Amino acid sequence: MTEPFRTLTPGGTEILVETLPHVRSCALGFWVRRGSRHEGPAEEGLAHFLEHTVFKGTEAYPTPDALAEATDRLGGHVDAFTGKEVACFYGKVLNDQLPELVHLLGDLLTAPIFDPEELVRERNVILEEIAQSEDQPDDWVSELFYGRFWEGSALAHPILGRRDQVSLYGAPEARAFFDHTYRAPNLVVAAAGALEPGPFLDLLAPLLAKLPATAAPASPAPVGTRPFLLNTPRKDLQQASLVLGFPAPGHRSPDRAAVHLLSHVLGGGMASRLFMELRERRGLCYQVGSYLSPYADSGALQISASCAPAQLRELVKRALAECARLRLSGVEDAELERAKLQARTGLVFSQESSSSRMFSLAHQAIHHGELRSLDQQMAEIEAVTPDDLLRVAQDLLDPAQVGLSALGTRRGCDIRPQDLVA
Repeated sequence: MTEPFRTLTPGGTEILVETLPHVRSCALGFWVRRGSRHEGPAEEGLAHFLEHTVFKGTEAYPTPDALAEATDRLGGHVDAFTGKEVACFYGKVLNDQLPELVHLLGDLLTAPIFDPEELVRERNVILEEIAQSEDQPDDWVSELFYGRFWEGSALAHPILGRRDQVSLYGAPEARAFFDHTYRAPNLVVAAAGALEPGPFLDLLAPLLAKLPATAAPASPAPVGTRPFLLNTPRKDLQQASLVLGFPAPGHRSPDRAAVHLLSHVLGGGMASRLFMELRERRGLCYQVGSYLSPYADSGALQISASCAPAQLRELVKRALAECARLRLSGVEDAELERAKLQARTGLVFSQESSSSRMFSLAHQAIHHGELRSLDQQMAEIEAVTPDDLLRVAQDLLDPAQVGLSALGTRRGCDIRPQDLVA
């Protein structure tokens, strides 16, 4: 496997290429360094609105039907997503279809036409997507958590936007957001598979020439988190859903590997502390786990679970007791070794397809600012010690900083401040 190729164009676009001689496919992603946290107060949901509406027609593919037919002719896969800090348009094809994939994705990013009638139809689709999210307890309890944990900052914005704002968006709003966002310095292009950097750069050149070379400033102010307790009743639910979270460091923290391993020990597998205590020993829930949500300058270590309403207070108390036990005593050597093995396995598995390599390249460049080899990433994991995990547990799992969002029947949403004291 060759070292990844990395360059910065005169216009400011970062290009990443990894040649994989053993595959016959190519994965390509156009990443825009703008997500929901870069929206202004009157723009909530516009990053996601753009992700949808560029697919409603471009100069080369003027209708949704034309775009759909062109996508099917590729014989591969094309998709897009929006996050809090990025939007991404990506695809995977056989290597001989790469020029067509570059052209299609490139037209989405440089030449959308924003037909007003098409945008009205797609706006209704997005409103249905918002309604669907509100109907899914796991999604909605997470949105309620983010909205309070980072309250007062753009990180609290729901990626889908708020119904009252999205219902007003049309072609003028889409065009204005596109014009100040989709610019060369905001773009990262990542590709992996059966391709070489030189010919790939030649394919990109006509596309990149269309992008404005200056970018409007978009460095959001650093954000802080706040403790909170939010009980939200929903009469139509049989179970209560819960997200409980602590402040965590961002992507570039020197403790990122230790925090990842701490999350795994806490709730990352069937032998994790939370799974064994809450499900296996006490039967309080069917599913429980922990995960990290890191961003540029902040993050959250979150615990999620669903259970019968009558069990919710007990579940919260037991979960916080496990956090307190980690703060007090740290981890056992065997626990840490299991977590390290899981982390190493995940890394190795992530190297085994062109798609996963493309996503890994972009993630490292955008969020970490550097490209690290598999050996370097493995070494970072191996270097974590039990003392490191004890230190980050004592720093992070502070009950005074906890945020808790509970969603369920009124009977199941009566978490009290005293329940948050381990």
